[in-house]
Amino acid sequence: MRYNHVHHPMNERGVALVMVLMLSLIGLAIVSALLYLVTQGTTMSGAMRFYRSAEDASVGTAEILTDYFENRGVLNIMGAPYASGCNCGDPLNPNDNTDGNAGNTRTCRCDKLCNFTADWMDSGAASCDDNGGVAGLQVDPDPRTTPDIGPILFGIAPNQYRVNVKIVDTVQGNSDVGGIAAPGELGGQGVVSSTSGVVSPPAAPYLYRTEILAENTTNPREFSRMSVLYAY
Repeated sequence: MRYNHVHHPMNERGVALVMVLMLSLIGLAIVSALLYLVTQGTTMSGAMRFYRSAEDASVGTAEILTDYFENRGVLNIMGAPYASGCNCGDPLNPNDNTDGNAGNTRTCRCDKLCNFTADWMDSGAASCDDNGGVAGLQVDPDPRTTPDIGPILFGIAPNQYRVNVKIVDTVQGNSDVGGIAAPGELGGQGVVSSTSGVVSPPAAPYLYRTEILAENTTNPREFSRMSVLYAY
């Protein structure tokens, strides 16, 4: 017995419809993927642009800080009106530094520039303590909490950034490689005219760990946080 296979036109149209649907789905997936990539690329570009603006404000502040450290606290700009600096006195005496910007009294600002962290005051007018409810010196690394400098404003609204700066740790050293440090300075020459018999200590810089936070004044989600270790 012989069977004749008959190709029905309806079956062929059904197969063609299925193929068209599959190709349409594949095409739709490719277009969707391309649209997603383009959208994400645009979003990332915008986010990077905002971040780079905040980062530029942080980097600019870090460069300004070099003058602040080298001039022992002198920084006379908007947001940091320090026309006078710190007299650090005897490096071995943590209690004799004074702040010329505060009537030559002791301040936390000058403690951070002159003394290592363990000698910062944790009570009184010169206190550097950020949490009086806990015993001992507590330093909050968030620059917005009792900043040493700031807020400094960069730019013009709506692209304006608020920058706060805070020294959170100081390692004491000596900054002069040529002789004995003079009173009130981190570096300098001794009072003797001859260095005969004078033994100079190995040079060891002061190390300052500084936290910098730049954030958009109208959108705090646009921010840049930077930790700077400065050796002087």
